[in-house]
Amino acid sequence: MFADIGPHPTAEEARIATGRPLLALLGAAVATLPACARDSTSPSAARAATITATTMRTRIGALAHDSMRGRATPSLELDKAAAYAAAEFASFGLEPGFGSSFLQAWSERGLSASNVAARLAGADARLDSQVVVFVAHMDHIGTATSGEGCVASGADSVCNGADDDASGASAVIELARTFAGLTPRPRRSLLFLLVSGEEEGLLGSGYYVAHPAVPLSRTAAAVALDMISRNAPDSVYVVGLSASTLDTLAIGAALAHPDLGLHGSFLTGGGSDHASFSTSGVPAVCLFTGLHADYHRPSDTVDRIDADKAARVARLAFYLGLELADRDARPSSAAAPARGTADGGAPP
Repeated sequence: MFADIGPHPTAEEARIATGRPLLALLGAAVATLPACARDSTSPSAARAATITATTMRTRIGALAHDSMRGRATPSLELDKAAAYAAAEFASFGLEPGFGSSFLQAWSERGLSASNVAARLAGADARLDSQVVVFVAHMDHIGTATSGEGCVASGADSVCNGADDDASGASAVIELARTFAGLTPRPRRSLLFLLVSGEEEGLLGSGYYVAHPAVPLSRTAAAVALDMISRNAPDSVYVVGLSASTLDTLAIGAALAHPDLGLHGSFLTGGGSDHASFSTSGVPAVCLFTGLHADYHRPSDTVDRIDADKAARVARLAFYLGLELADRDARPSSAAAPARGTADGGAPP
């Protein structure tokens, strides 16, 4: 959910923001990416290509099926989603994120649910104690009778949450599968984290940063994915609560991979799980494709998603995460980036 994000940039703001200083900054960011990260024939590109519209649609369809009853926090259906993610992580050969368990139970504000996490160990002995986190929320707002704000539309009383955020949760599972099969492994470790309670006020991610699987001092960055399957096929927002070099790296990754067909725009805001990390001192961004008329309505269903776009945003997260895991330097604070798109086009 992104209720606290201000108005999207206007076409004029986008035009001004994409002047030479910003383009020069982004060009420098692209230049720092390893050649293998920009090579469409590299092993990493071959692995990224396995994230497809079909794999994304299948996972989104499973999480957003009517039988999942909108995955309210708490609910048996949300527990079912957590169990599904844990089983998938185990099938990929990943390590449990919380000692011997993939699950992290939490209780906050009278609500109880679980987060799910899996770890892929890094290949560099100097860096594998550090982690890059991919995070998305599994929960949505349930049904018209669950008290979380879902309003029935005629006979349809289930707010399925296909875009919000079965799309992001599916992307994290796909990223886990993709990185698990990558050779060589990234230098830093990776943590694939699915949280609950986001719709209730970032409860799951808030609990995680207070009880992290890896100390926050060793968490190099967090990349969140929330609502990544709607609106114009070429648009994606890079949202940050505070500025860091991670913002520029994210836009640079899109520019370095024109095959993704994505043009990134900076937005400043919280409203999703990246905010829990950012306010705890961890550089964090969220990939987000914008609000729409089906937001928090029963009409946010799998038949309305753009599965190809969701797959391309997930592949962008793959390239960004690989860069974060392999580069020598961790992201650092930076001057706030200008708002707008990298190519001067107006966001949706």
